[in-house]
Amino acid sequence: MKPLPPVYTEENNCQDCYKCIKACPVKAIKIQSGSASIIPELCIYCGMCTLICPANAKKIRNDLDEVKQSLMRNEKIIVSLAPSYLSEYASEEIGMVIAAFREAGFWKVSQTAIGAEKVAEETKKWLDEQPSNGVYISSCCPTAVQLIRKYYPQCSSAIAPIYSPMVAHAAFLKELHPDAKVAFVGPCASKKSELDEFGDKIDFVLTFKEIKELFEDMGIYFEFMKPTEEDVFYPFSATRGNLYPIDGGMLANMMNSITTVEARINHNMGDVKVRYMTFSGMSNIKEILEDSEQLSKDCKTFLELMACEGGCIKGPCSNVASSSASKRIKVLQGVEVGETNNPHKEVYDKLDIKTDYSYIPEIEGKKYTQQEIQQALLRVNKKNESDELNCGGCGYDSCQSFAKALIDGRAENDMCVSYMRRIAQDKTNILLKKLPQGIVIVNDDLKIVDANEKFADILGDEVKMIFDANPGLYGADITKLLSFHRFFSSVLSTGVDVIEQDIRNGDDYYSLSVFSVQDHSLVCGILQNLHAPEVRKDLVLKRTQEVIMENMKVVQKIAFLLGENASYTEAMLNSIVESHQDGGKKESEPITFEL
Repeated sequence: MKPLPPVYTEENNCQDCYKCIKACPVKAIKIQSGSASIIPELCIYCGMCTLICPANAKKIRNDLDEVKQSLMRNEKIIVSLAPSYLSEYASEEIGMVIAAFREAGFWKVSQTAIGAEKVAEETKKWLDEQPSNGVYISSCCPTAVQLIRKYYPQCSSAIAPIYSPMVAHAAFLKELHPDAKVAFVGPCASKKSELDEFGDKIDFVLTFKEIKELFEDMGIYFEFMKPTEEDVFYPFSATRGNLYPIDGGMLANMMNSITTVEARINHNMGDVKVRYMTFSGMSNIKEILEDSEQLSKDCKTFLELMACEGGCIKGPCSNVASSSASKRIKVLQGVEVGETNNPHKEVYDKLDIKTDYSYIPEIEGKKYTQQEIQQALLRVNKKNESDELNCGGCGYDSCQSFAKALIDGRAENDMCVSYMRRIAQDKTNILLKKLPQGIVIVNDDLKIVDANEKFADILGDEVKMIFDANPGLYGADITKLLSFHRFFSSVLSTGVDVIEQDIRNGDDYYSLSVFSVQDHSLVCGILQNLHAPEVRKDLVLKRTQEVIMENMKVVQKIAFLLGENASYTEAMLNSIVESHQDGGKKESEPITFEL
């Protein structure tokens, strides 16, 4: 087991945005002290959070250092190159790609598609042997397998007990060269979880991104490679196995055809009718698994499930951001049609790639009573069903799901947007009520967003009546309430604050300050009636303090000037006396003047 899980969180980078929770199909995220960390035992390692995280806090484990050390020891490493290479390196000659791997120190390069063809063959045999109708599921996608084993254990027995193409291919290469190591290279993050589980079969799992990093560090570029006769796939080239990274690729292998799956959706195998179906994308897979018992039982239904929408070609660790359609075309164009020329057929045929995908009981979903859920919802001030907005701001699909996460300790109260908005509003209201000044907040349309009661009191009975009918004066036009609204317009347009502007309006005398809350879109005004007794008292005290401070400054300045002038006068007089001393007669003491 590696020290880091295949996908993990760099907690110092987390910006508390909850986007990873929204993207995670199984909500395997724990929020603690505002930081979102992945829960390894719940994670299915699809890698979607690494694509969605804006702060790059979600990362895929980098295993390059181990590979570099192995290369430095001159160990034999065979590359198992995922069939997605057809879309990843579509613009490169394959000979140059193989030459680049050999330049980096890898011993040989082989196609994972060889293992894929073996998996298709063994899965078809296994499907034929099943005595009853029902649903059967492919084992090729490790994320789909993890999802079933952890969250849909009732379907785990339906998974074909066959290695994935990567593990099957590595096992085959190990049979040919027990002294060699195998390094898978592809677009999948979840393959690293297979490395942790099948470490006796596969030694390294690298992504296309890691290989790009390795080549750049070594100064290796495809266009400068000069392929030799050795730069071909070992030990032979695959054919239909290269269809595996696209929707229906496995089914095309099982039905021994390169035609579209849609054209052969039903296939007769002896006296038993078999229905082949392919689906990609986590939302599709979850819907199917939840509805698996309702699928027709009049025949065998085989499901090829792929976690990434569009197939492995859209894996999270690809360097090429093309559409599914363009990548699919590249794969179809690169597939060789014909029989495989396998010089190691005896070893290949005898290869045992059976395994077991039993469910993981400790991950089994917890049950919650409605009372527990209601108590959790009360923590975020949701007292009845109408309070459950299901807005998804917390990252969960519903308030009920969020409540379950609260119970599990995977979520915090302040993740609820409506709850935090209500708290902020309550705090603002309390603050506005307690302030002795009139406070008004105005938007760029000069409409009031909020105001306290003191503001209405200062403006008189008419405005107070409006406030009583519309607390906070929300939506009121400030230009109709204040004759000196130009100060608000000025701060909104210029961004320059107005500080303690004295304003006379008829018999009223005000002090007004206006400052930006959000530049050019929201300003706050502080208004005081200078005729109010409590304001006059404060004003007299403040103005007196200002006068005293100004007088002190003048006195200090005068003292400084007098001191400077006295020092200058003393120096000049001493200089004059010294210059007129009688140097030829008896010496006399210098005359000094004291001021």
